[in-house]
Amino acid sequence: YVGLWRSWERASMAWKRSRVRIPSGPPKFSSGTQAGTVIQITQGGVTVGDGDVVRLRTEYETTGIALMPGFFSPPVLNALLKKLETSDFNLKREAFIKGSTLILPQTDPALIGLHFALNRPEVFQLASQITGIPKPGNFLSRLHRTVPDPELQLEWHDDASDGRVLGLNINLSRNPYSGGLLQIRNPGAEVLAEVGQLPPGDAFLFRIGNKWQHRLTPVESGERTVAVGWFRLGSEWNTTALHGFRRSMILSASEAHQ
Repeated sequence: YVGLWRSWERASMAWKRSRVRIPSGPPKFSSGTQAGTVIQITQGGVTVGDGDVVRLRTEYETTGIALMPGFFSPPVLNALLKKLETSDFNLKREAFIKGSTLILPQTDPALIGLHFALNRPEVFQLASQITGIPKPGNFLSRLHRTVPDPELQLEWHDDASDGRVLGLNINLSRNPYSGGLLQIRNPGAEVLAEVGQLPPGDAFLFRIGNKWQHRLTPVESGERTVAVGWFRLGSEWNTTALHGFRRSMILSASEAHQ
């Protein structure tokens, strides 16, 4: 896994310099401008570099996006990638959004591991410091996969439901893909930023609510696998996890008898 990680680091240097493109307005993000970021989820906790919170807050306020390269440390990332090797994605047609994606069930080991990695008080505090949202009570995620198929995309939507106050996207794609852009626009319908493929383990926060919207464009080639989730107000994680686990077990038992 160390070799895989290092090969991705080398490949990322050869990719185009702008990984987050801003159609107009502020200067473009580039891998060079992000080099000092050391906010990272490790097996033991969260590391934060000097000045990172201030810089990310400025990016977030300007574009609705806060890019965090290397967000997952290699051990955390590799554990998730290993679990994904045996995961089965199923088609999900969204009820209130035009579009579909492939997702994992809530009981999949990869998704359970992701929830345990991110439901930490220090992560909630960091999200609040960067974006100004009230301190969340829990983080709830999905694991998405999209491939070249015109049906697999999501039109403009805001995610503003179920106590969600902030979005997080983490790239878990092993191989390069094209297309699959996450675009974000402000209440005036001006597209401020779009995010293409990042190296595995890189992440970004994105604004939701207050009439901010985002969409996912179709993948043109390859396979896009990401974790996408929401920091939410309300119950603490242990209460949310227990309720979700019971609900998943009930649904699984019901499906087995059909």
